[in-house]
Amino acid sequence: MQPKRISSTQNPLAKKVRSAAQGEEAGAFLLEGRHLLREALAVGWPLECVLVGEDHWNGWQAVLGPMEDRVFLCPPALLRRLGTTPSPEGVLALGIRRDQPWPRPRRGHRFLYLDAVQDPVNVGILVRSARAFGVAGAFLGRGTADPFRPTALSRSAGAALHIPLVATDVQDFLRWKTDHRVTLFAAEAGGPAVWDKNPAPGPWALAVGNEGRGLSESIRSAADARVGIPMEAGWDSLNVAAAGSILLFSLAQALNR
Repeated sequence: MQPKRISSTQNPLAKKVRSAAQGEEAGAFLLEGRHLLREALAVGWPLECVLVGEDHWNGWQAVLGPMEDRVFLCPPALLRRLGTTPSPEGVLALGIRRDQPWPRPRRGHRFLYLDAVQDPVNVGILVRSARAFGVAGAFLGRGTADPFRPTALSRSAGAALHIPLVATDVQDFLRWKTDHRVTLFAAEAGGPAVWDKNPAPGPWALAVGNEGRGLSESIRSAADARVGIPMEAGWDSLNVAAAGSILLFSLAQALNR
């Protein structure tokens, strides 16, 4: 038995998919392409629906058959109109947004705080690096781009589906830091290198700041230490995603050895 068909952009479900593609659905987000759908299925992320191109159904039937009531076939041209890329690889899905629990830190746990990082590309790359370097959870400070917007989610390669992402304000984050005795490192240009730091006695977090103004004063004043990346003479600037990724790796090597 084949799934039902959707053939028009006027279909209510098609409208919802397009709305999610534009970041206008409060309760859902768009998964675009084979990789992101496979990541969602691998972690058991709840899906509202899956739209499959009529020319791709044979390749997905065995995987999506058990959820056939939420799968719909579409003409390839319709998928291209609903997605955000010229080639959505024959599949789109709606993931259901869900509240993420606040992490409960243990010795050796590492965390990331994004302090109003506005560019979704930077957010996606940082979340991807967080996943790669064993971060137990990331906090999204006020003003940070939505990691589930299509651009951020694709740049994270689906990492946003794997680690807790907690939207919060700075005071709640700092209260959590204090309650759980988390050592906070503030990433700043010109800050001391991390290579020679002693292993951390407990959990720690790295805070990275806004692309323009850097870290807020609240984070700077609450940080236990500043960290930076030594660079060639005459150059003192790195993109926040590049700097955050280097520092996450370096801190993990220095503090958790």
